[in-house]
Amino acid sequence: MQLILSGVTAVSLLFTWGCVNDLFSRPANFDGRPLTVLNSSLFNQRTSSRLVKRPWKGDWVLRRDRLEMVDRDLRNAQPDIILFQESMERIGSVAESDSRILGAGSLSEYEWRQQNISEYGDTQEAESMVIAARPPLKFTLKTDGRGETWTMGGGGFLMTATLDFESQPVVVFNVQMPPANAGGYVWYTFVQERILAKMRKEQICPKRLVVGGYLPGDETNKRFAEFVKTLQLRDSSAGFCQVAARCFTATPINDIFMATIGEEAPARVDKIFVHSSANIFSSGRFFEDSDATDHYIREFGISKLWPTQRFGWKTQLRMARCTSSEIEQYQQIL
Repeated sequence: MQLILSGVTAVSLLFTWGCVNDLFSRPANFDGRPLTVLNSSLFNQRTSSRLVKRPWKGDWVLRRDRLEMVDRDLRNAQPDIILFQESMERIGSVAESDSRILGAGSLSEYEWRQQNISEYGDTQEAESMVIAARPPLKFTLKTDGRGETWTMGGGGFLMTATLDFESQPVVVFNVQMPPANAGGYVWYTFVQERILAKMRKEQICPKRLVVGGYLPGDETNKRFAEFVKTLQLRDSSAGFCQVAARCFTATPINDIFMATIGEEAPARVDKIFVHSSANIFSSGRFFEDSDATDHYIREFGISKLWPTQRFGWKTQLRMARCTSSEIEQYQQIL
């Protein structure tokens, strides 16, 4: 009887250990806490209002009013990772700079990676792509504050940086696609190749990937569909846009968009993609509030001030963790 009990106990222990071992090796092994990721264009004000002749490019009174609204919303949301396109600064000015203004307010604890992509002689301004993160996230490479950057055709840019979170890397890509009428869709293949090369170089599995920015198009476009499928990406909006109109980021209900673009069909062009293994808790538009009390904006033919030309996008998710065997496996695939 003793031998039988010992045998049963041994089998039970082996079974229990097998279950525990299997539990910790399952894909359901996630980070300890969720991450909030925010993407937004800050609007460089280079596109004139169609409603009046007065230009607003280089107008830092208007820009400061908009940045006050951006700062307020960021203070309330406190995202972990921020992707900005069309961040501006006056060349040689200490005060007129998006990064300095926001860095003195809501983003004072954030670490920045900023890369200049354009300079404008008529307004003496420089435009940048930005990736910013707050503790406990840390950029893994000690650089001079810049990230890796590529130019994509006319008006397109790509930036990447790697962050450490809970002892595993997170690779972030900030994308500003060229306008669709300038062959923007063909650049999805270029972005896909840069992402694969980055993951191969730094030995990171796709579970730890975040891609956000100005990303027009959908899976009816061949290049876009291949980009999503190859990288096993998931649009963070999936399941959160039952009412499509509430998810449009480019829409004439925003007075600045209406003044610059017009009655163009609304679209969701500002997006955040993550790996299909991620758990997404919430996802939706950001920077939605307007201010009808700002009288300065009326000089440009509109009645309400908006923080941005297009709405931003914010999502909260929990990322799956990579095992050593998965990393080796992905390196062989890549």
